[in-house]
Amino acid sequence: MNQDWLAVFDALKDVYTNGAYSNIAINEAVSRHKGTRESFVRTFAKGVLRDTIRLDFIIDRLVERGIDSVKPKLLIILRMGLYAVDEMNSIPEYAAVNETVELAKGLARGSERFINGVLRGYLRRRGQYGRDSLRPDVAYGFKKETFDLLRAQYGPEAVRIAEALNEPPKLYLRTNTLKIDRDSLIEKLRSEGFEAEASPLNDVAILASGSGIASHQIYRDGLCSIQSLSSMIAVKALDPAPGSRVLDMCAAPGGKSAYMAEIMENKGSITACDIHAHRLSLIEAYAARTGASIIETMQADASSANDFFAESFDYVLADVPCSGLGVVASKPEIKLTTDLSRYDELVELQKKIAGNAFRCLKPGGRMMYSTCTLNKNENEELAKHLLSSAPVSAQSIEMQTIMPYNGEVGFFYCVIEKSC
Repeated sequence: MNQDWLAVFDALKDVYTNGAYSNIAINEAVSRHKGTRESFVRTFAKGVLRDTIRLDFIIDRLVERGIDSVKPKLLIILRMGLYAVDEMNSIPEYAAVNETVELAKGLARGSERFINGVLRGYLRRRGQYGRDSLRPDVAYGFKKETFDLLRAQYGPEAVRIAEALNEPPKLYLRTNTLKIDRDSLIEKLRSEGFEAEASPLNDVAILASGSGIASHQIYRDGLCSIQSLSSMIAVKALDPAPGSRVLDMCAAPGGKSAYMAEIMENKGSITACDIHAHRLSLIEAYAARTGASIIETMQADASSANDFFAESFDYVLADVPCSGLGVVASKPEIKLTTDLSRYDELVELQKKIAGNAFRCLKPGGRMMYSTCTLNKNENEELAKHLLSSAPVSAQSIEMQTIMPYNGEVGFFYCVIEKSC
């Protein structure tokens, strides 16, 4: 049995059955199946997840008794087979069908004929299921209510957004200026066989490609970190000054805290908080790898007021829990778990965190409210609420929604200054 395909199946089963995060499930599957091609497994598994709703739409019409009659294990195999036929350009159609049948033979003996029949039927009727002939929510693998929300807020642009969120995001590295300058890092990456070029949109960002960067010595030595360009642009907009006192309210796993430490030249202090004690170790490991010694961790609930922190910080970062609609390209399982009925509850949580962030600011201090979603109720509308309900006057210094076009991550941020 093809170990690459088996690893993809295991990762998908973990996500579909256990609600696992795709990145963790893929890492664990690759680790279990020695000798697998990590880039192939990651591309294949994430592609199937991004496209699950469209694939299920097709399966429901190909199977005589409908998708509900298909056992979970066979459903995963069929999704893989259809996706491989349609989207895995490195696999010829006949090979995709054969590999799917072989996977079924190894995992569910006796189902090979059924799997082969469905895939052959698809090849005969394929023209009926082109993306252009499907509703846009189905075509791009979104729940109807999610796409309807995007369409209500963005109008015709919703289709472009959905299409962009269906493409794998670009890989960006953040230069750790505490240890190296960007030009030297680019030269070092290229000498190790990676493609790397400077981004004109951020002074430390590098657009990179090549497998194994996160396990390479360059990364382990803390010379760079993986971070979306959108996130880097947002943190740079806050731009905390060297020697200042900073609060990162929802800091795990620590990327934004470390970037702020780099901007601050490792001078001053950053209090990095998370509600979960076990996630503080992620921040500490990130700080240790990058050499950001000004970061101290603290377990704290950002939604609860803390009198000890009142008017104590020059800068506060509130990168709040959100619906994650801006990052479904890299975390496609979000497409399958989105529940609009919980959005009102989520917005109330965000209001509490944003209000507490403002409360922690010194007069004249600046805070940034940010999310990785495109839902305007969590973004522009919430920022307007914060400004209008603030107990003292405040002004928006910069507000931006970064759209997920050209391989970027959808992101929103608003930098707010508290009056003296």
